[in-house]
Amino acid sequence: MTSTKSNISRRQLLGMGAMAPLAGLMPGLIRPAMAGDTVKLQFMYPVGVSGDINKIVSGMIAQFNAEHPGIEVEAIYAGSYDNTEQKVITSLGVGAPPSLWLPINSALQTFLGLDALEDVTDLARNDDIYEDFLPGFLNTCVSDDRLYGLPFQPSTPVLYYNKDAFRAAGIAKAPDTWDELLEVAKELTIRENGELKRWGLIIGGGWHDWMFECYCRQNELVPWRKDKVLFDQPEAIDALEFWVKMVNAGVMAPASTWQGSANDFMAGQTAMLYHSTGSLTNLRTSAPFEVGVAFMPKNKTYGAAQGGGPLMIAKNQTDAQKEASWTFARWMTNTANQAKWSKATGYLAVRKSSWESAEMQSYLQDVPEAKIALEQAAFAGAFLQVPGYHRVREYLKSALDRTLAGEIKPDAALIEANTNSNREIQRLLRRQKG
Repeated sequence: MTSTKSNISRRQLLGMGAMAPLAGLMPGLIRPAMAGDTVKLQFMYPVGVSGDINKIVSGMIAQFNAEHPGIEVEAIYAGSYDNTEQKVITSLGVGAPPSLWLPINSALQTFLGLDALEDVTDLARNDDIYEDFLPGFLNTCVSDDRLYGLPFQPSTPVLYYNKDAFRAAGIAKAPDTWDELLEVAKELTIRENGELKRWGLIIGGGWHDWMFECYCRQNELVPWRKDKVLFDQPEAIDALEFWVKMVNAGVMAPASTWQGSANDFMAGQTAMLYHSTGSLTNLRTSAPFEVGVAFMPKNKTYGAAQGGGPLMIAKNQTDAQKEASWTFARWMTNTANQAKWSKATGYLAVRKSSWESAEMQSYLQDVPEAKIALEQAAFAGAFLQVPGYHRVREYLKSALDRTLAGEIKPDAALIEANTNSNREIQRLLRRQKG
């Protein structure tokens, strides 16, 4: 099947947002229904990065509805990834899930454990999905060789840096190793009369557990398996000890928020920032200085964890709704739309054909930074795909926060998080078997 072409500019995407008002999420979702010959779907989605993502998604949905008179998609903006997951789980509990939703890819095992997902393997095999989607992105939707969604907005963290600050300090290039990162952060940190004026580095809070997995992978450790986590391994402890070293050196902020860290970077209050590639367009076009983008520095190797999310289709709905849901998911991920989406946001296009398109090639000529995350994705894998990942994330985030605040040592914090996490994972696995 060939991809449906569309011509959506960033301005058009934003403008069309007014055509699709977002529905408020009332207690207990109204089950999608058939209205005459029109199949009605609800699509629940989050916004995980800064910028105009909400308006862009709404504009795409408005265009889809205009092009598909037999299908009506209702957009439900659910807040963060965590909020989206919880609202979907609540709707599943009352038997009225949205037709599709967009979770963080780590939620795969959670929704499989709830028997909530439609298996789309055969649909994908009869289409061009396995041939054209980049395998590393598609694999984040795979469990036991079956496909349970289509990647839509994959991302990895990247290192953003203030090129003007680098030039002023006489630094020629972005750091490439952990040791270089520490040294460059020291040179770029500014204090006047003991008062901090600029951090050398901020690791975006809120998702610093995602960043931490990247550091583990840079130490050649994937810190989880399908049935357990490995936060207590020497490679993980070494990674957290390096974070503590940067905090103790006074060059890295010990705490931050996700949006706040991006705002601090654009305001010149930090010279380097770990953040999602999905923030690329907003940071690049909003910052009053030239923004550089680089691989996250390596230790033993380069490494990254894939964030972002896939489009998942509910198992508990009519065949007509499933067919319409596939049509919508397929349209959102077609060649042209993925190229437009990637340009408008900074998220990575999921298709080879999108990257090969004339439009994307022209964009990469103008914004070569956009290719950094794609190249880094060769060293990336899925992020924390374990049962009960949400609770596991909280255990890990608490360990990281308490360690950076000086309340507990890295090894003790990670051993505690490991024990609590594996207890939760095993509890859920026993429940599923029972």
